[in-house]
Amino acid sequence: MKPRRSLLALLLLRSLLAVLFVSLATLSPALVVAGCAQPIAPSLDLTPTSQMLISGQTVQLTATRRFPGGALEDVTGKVTYTTSDRTVASISERGVVTAGTQTGTAVVKAFDSLSDATALASFTVIAAAITSIDVSPPVVALTRTSQPRAFTATAHFNNGTSSDVTNQVVWSSSNTDVAIVGNTQLDRGVVIPVAPGDTTIIATDATTGITGRSTVFVTGGQAALEAIVVTPNPATVPVAMTQAMIAVGVFADGSTKNVTASVVWTSSRVDVATVSAIGVVTGVAAGDATVTATGLGGDAAIKGSAAVKVVP
Repeated sequence: MKPRRSLLALLLLRSLLAVLFVSLATLSPALVVAGCAQPIAPSLDLTPTSQMLISGQTVQLTATRRFPGGALEDVTGKVTYTTSDRTVASISERGVVTAGTQTGTAVVKAFDSLSDATALASFTVIAAAITSIDVSPPVVALTRTSQPRAFTATAHFNNGTSSDVTNQVVWSSSNTDVAIVGNTQLDRGVVIPVAPGDTTIIATDATTGITGRSTVFVTGGQAALEAIVVTPNPATVPVAMTQAMIAVGVFADGSTKNVTASVVWTSSRVDVATVSAIGVVTGVAAGDATVTATGLGGDAAIKGSAAVKVVP
């Protein structure tokens, strides 16, 4: 009986070993795969992922490395950027997108060399447009005899920039009986007073119809006298002979005018030379004298003089 029992035990052991071998053979591939599995690489995100820009505008991109498990890392300055069209949108190595002069859509690509991950962002560029126009000076008072005054027009755009458009806008005056404004290549924005009154000087963008305005008041009075220039200076006059003097007034607006007949003439030595009410000097005796022309400038007397030498 013992040999038979031993044989049965041996057969049972062999069966158990066979089952165990099959089980291990079945499980071992999974164990090998599990032991050799590759780690999951981080992904890359770009923000914003899309945006509309006006030509000239800029936007800062943010590149984020996203690790399995939720950890994040800002890699904006560590990734490499490229753009599909530099004329539409350019990109700096620090992730600043600049809208170009060409309208359209450009795709910006960010590449993370550490993980070989990429991310894309799309930008649509539209043209800059004028939103308002300022005319300078906004208000001005001129006299009828004032010199022409140059006005300027500044356009403000929807991308936050400004530009001088004096030579691009169309200029007009609401009342040409008071003042006119030049609109040619040589005199755009130059205002010339005509008669007392008020008018509006208008600068118009021909494309959008947007306007800028300035109010001009024209008075009938003359600008204040600031100086008088007497000529000839010096003057030489023989005894018993005459010399006509001329007085030219210089006014606050920069204009000049012959004021010979409207000033008061005097001589410092009437025993040497006399001067008439209209500026004619007569030599009396040999010697030196000073002839002065006096006019009213605002609330003060304005004088101009010339030396006169009387010769025998």
